[in-house]
Formats: sequence, structure tokens, C-alpha cells
Amino acid sequence: MKTRHLCLAAAVACATAFGAQAANVELYGQIDTGLYYEDGRGENPSLTMNSGTDISTLWGIRGKEEIGTDGYVRFVLESGFDSTTGTVYNDTREGAFFSREALIIAGTKSVGEIAFGRVAGFLGSTGTYAQWAATGMNPMASNAADAALLGTFQGSPIMDNVITVKSRDFGGFTFLGQFSNNTTEGTYDEADGFSKVQHVYALAAAYKGEGFTASAVWQMIDQPNMTGLAGMPSDTKPTHNFFLGATKTFGDLRVHVAYQHLADARSVLGGPNTLTAANFGFNAATSQDGFTADSFSLGANYPLWGGRIHGSVKMIHAEWQGDVGSAEEDSGSRYVGAIKYGYKLSKRTGLYALATYAYGDGMFKNNSTVESVATRVTAAVGLNHRF
Repeated sequence: MKTRHLCLAAAVACATAFGAQAANVELYGQIDTGLYYEDGRGENPSLTMNSGTDISTLWGIRGKEEIGTDGYVRFVLESGFDSTTGTVYNDTREGAFFSREALIIAGTKSVGEIAFGRVAGFLGSTGTYAQWAATGMNPMASNAADAALLGTFQGSPIMDNVITVKSRDFGGFTFLGQFSNNTTEGTYDEADGFSKVQHVYALAAAYKGEGFTASAVWQMIDQPNMTGLAGMPSDTKPTHNFFLGATKTFGDLRVHVAYQHLADARSVLGGPNTLTAANFGFNAATSQDGFTADSFSLGANYPLWGGRIHGSVKMIHAEWQGDVGSAEEDSGSRYVGAIKYGYKLSKRTGLYALATYAYGDGMFKNNSTVESVATRVTAAVGLNHRF
């Protein structure tokens, strides 16, 4: 009896393993935990244990089914969590469990694919279609607040109700388009009508060749036609975001350059650094116009002592075009320098240490709120693992 039970268990295990392999379903994730130091001007220095400083802490499920010889269907479900507490950590919306990604994708190898669901835009390193990650635009290879491009650049939001199309590879070139019918269900009700919700339109082209990559992205975010919503007039101009970047390998040295132009933006910087017009003291509620800004980044990384050292300098010059209100300055610049050393303990596990210095002038000194973000020193050490 015992032998028959063992044989039956083995048969079930084999069948289960075969079924999982045939369905090509994968559990994946990454964990990053470390110590983070921050000393912003006018603020008390802080030392905290942080989750996701260098790389995002997350887990997910993805799968793929082949259809015939050319077609396929894929899905991605991805959730963030805080590795210091174990709690779900995505966004502020209650119940947003797979808030990083919730996608179903259909495509053919000969043409390309189309995806529906929640996903991040092209400007960033988060998500299936993030072009900064796909083409290696960030010389620091880090999500740390000032080390990442978001220290002076603005990224795309993670959006609801998104349609994304991506072409197949054409000799290293790929082309993408994206539309969100309502960026955030938690803020706007899609049932209120097309003109009363926020939309994103974006186009991207990418090239990946031998030792060279390039990326070009245009993104437009319109504003809801609803008086007073989100602290903006109903005829607020849409935000345009233009990005160009490239990387080039010279032996073991990899060099990265990037440029971004913003027109009529309602905020500057990105991620945890985001500063809105109201933060600066500008009267955004009566202004059709927003920020005009230009950002630049130059960086490189090189193998050192069995690991890799990364360095970058970047800056932004921004001007507010709307009602200044009581604010002292309506233009200013922020400069950021960053250095990082990463060492691989194994293929999946690594150590890192990084430090940044940032300085803001002009409107980045308007008050303690913006100055504490714009002018500061940060440092971090930690351990990450991918599975």
C-alpha cells in the first residue's frame, strides 16, 4: 500500500511539474534592504532602515502560452512590499494589491504585441514597457532618490486603463505607443466621461545594438475639464514631456547621456523628489500654464575590484510660467552628483554603497519645503537579492 501511495504521489508531482512547465508560469521578485542617511537643508539628519533604496522590492507572477507557431498570450501581476515590515507597499489606494502591474498581453512574433491593464509609462525603470530600463538610460543602475534620473528628470506615472502596443524587433529597433483612458481610478471616475478624466498619450522608439543603445520618448498628459479638480483651472494646458538618451560602451567603460524637456508641467523632479507648483508657493489653481524645464545627465560605470563603480552628474533648470503668487523666485536650478559601488556576491545577490550631493538655487530656495528636498546629502548601504 505504501509503495502504491508513493508511486501515486510521484505521478501527481510529475504531472503538476509538467503542467506548470507547459503553462510557463513563473514566480519572481527582488528584495532590497539597507540603511539610508539623509541630511536636507533645514531638516534634522535621519538614519533609517529602508526597503527598495537601490532596487525596488517586489514580487510577481508572470506566464506565457504559445498559440500555434507565431502567436502567444502573456500575463503579468506584480506587487510591491516593504521588506522592513512585510506589509504591502504599492500606492495609497486601499486594496490596490497588484498596483505595480496587472497586464494581459497578446501578440505574434512576426508583428508585435498589444497589452491591456495597469502598467507604468515609458519614462522610467518600472514595468514591462519602461524604456529607461530597457535601454539602460540610468548610469547609476539605482532607484535611490537622487542617484536615479528622477533626481532631475520627471518620469511616467503607473496608470490604470492602459493600452500599450509594441512592435517586433526590426534590426535592433522597436516602436511603442501607449494610451491611458483614465490614469487613476482612485482620483477620477471613468464613468464621468472622457473629458473629465486624465489621459496619457505616448510614443517611443528604442534601439539596442552592439555596445550602443538609444531611446526617444514623447509623452502628453492632459488635464481633466472639470473646474477646480486637482487644484487646476478647467482649461489647463496639457503637459508635454520629450526625452532623448543614449549609451555607448568603450571597452569596459559604459557612458550614458540623457536630455529631457518639459512644457506646462504641474511639477518638477520625479518619484519621492516630486515638487508641485504649490510646494514652491505658486498659485497653480488659477494658472493655465505650468513649468518649463530642461534636464541633462552625464554618467558612466566601470568594473572595479570585482564589482562596478558608477558615477553621474545631472541638473535641471526650471521656470514657472503661471501666476507666481507670493513666491519669491519663479525659476531655478538643481544640481546632483552621485557615486555608487556595487559588488556581486553571486549571480542573484549583491551589496551596494552609494552617496549623493544635491544643491538647488533660485526657486529651489523659495521655502523650507522645497529647499530640504533640493539641497541635501544622502548615503546608503544595503543588500539585495533577486529570485
